[in-house]
Order: sequence, then C-alpha cells, then structure tokens
Amino acid sequence: MKTDRQGPATPRKSPQQARSRVTIDAIFEAALQVLLLDGGRQLTTTRVAERAGVSVGTLYQYFQNKQVLLYAVLGRHIDRIVETVEATCAASHGQPLDEMARALAKAYVGAKMTDIEEAQALYRLSEDLDGREVFTSAATRMHTAVVAMLKTAHGAHFDDPETVAFVFLNSMTGPIKAILENRAPAGACYETLAGQIADQMATMCGAYLLRVAQPVTPMAAA
Repeated sequence: MKTDRQGPATPRKSPQQARSRVTIDAIFEAALQVLLLDGGRQLTTTRVAERAGVSVGTLYQYFQNKQVLLYAVLGRHIDRIVETVEATCAASHGQPLDEMARALAKAYVGAKMTDIEEAQALYRLSEDLDGREVFTSAATRMHTAVVAMLKTAHGAHFDDPETVAFVFLNSMTGPIKAILENRAPAGACYETLAGQIADQMATMCGAYLLRVAQPVTPMAAA
C-alpha cells in the first residue's frame, strides 16, 4: 500500500462527548481488526465502518479519508507508548540509575509488545505512510522525559544528559525493531522473549548509565 507522501493529515473533529468517544474507540478498534485480518492494502473506510457498526457517513464525520484514519490509528498507538515512557520517567525521579533503567526498560518493552501482532501490523503501516512528523514528535517527547529523569538521579549526575538520553533510548529501540521486522530468534515465544529482553535491556542500559555518570559527592550535593 502506497499513499501520497504529503505528511500526516488531521481528523475533521475531535470527540467532545462520551458518545462520540465511544464511536471513535469503535472505529479505531475496527480499523485495527481489518488491518490485522487483511493488511493495509485491503483496508477501506467501508469495511472499517461495517466492522465498527457505524455508517460510512459517521466515520467521515471524523476521518475524511482512509489516509487520515490510518494516520490517526498509528498516532494513537505511538501516543500510548510515549505516554507510558513519560509516566515511567516521572515516577522514577530521584531513583538510583539501575532502578531507572529497569523501570524504563520494563515499561517500554511492555508497551511495545503487549500485542505483538498489532505492533507488527502498525510497524508495516508506518513504512507505507510518511510518518516522520509523528515519529519525530514522539522521539522528542520521550527524549525530554528521559533527560528530566536523569537530572534527578540519586547519587549521580551527567555532564551531558541530552546525549546520554539519546543513546539510552536508541539502545532500547534496536531489539524491538528487530522483533517488529520478524528477526526474532527462531522459535521464540514472544511472551517469554518480552521479559528476557526487558531484563537484558535493563542490564545493558543500567551498566551504560553507571559507566558514564559522575558520582555526586556529599560536598557537591550540599
């Protein structure tokens, strides 16, 4: 499926009432189901509307065409991951570095691999859509959250937390990308693999943070 590469379009309107939010949720869920069953090439607004139990006209009140709908589905998926990272970073302020690394690795892997089939389908979709703006915004938000977290590390500080955060985040994305591209070890159970990857990411990233951090002496802390 190739779409015109003009950047992400925006939905016609945002749901303001509870009923509208229920309709939007139904449309998103239906779009994911059609995407999983038939792939992006076979997805049409008509098929999505039928599966969501709404009219095509209702769907068009929110999404004027297929491309806008797909961008919205992808954006919602990415927002969920970013919000998980932001919340985990905020909750980890003031913690030791190894605990920060473990909490963030567990949260990130969990968010990406909660539904691996859905994640893989959306990864393939992202390759067809020009989602650079969406991904750039997400990366900026996560980087900002990690930098803020690192600046509060218990007993340590970084001369260049921005670069450390960049390396930290990109160290985590590599293994997940391999899984989304079906390059996981042969015969791997994704549920088991998720826990193993989270543990090993925590070990790797925790060791990196400890290696590049500068200790805070009692005099400096005072």
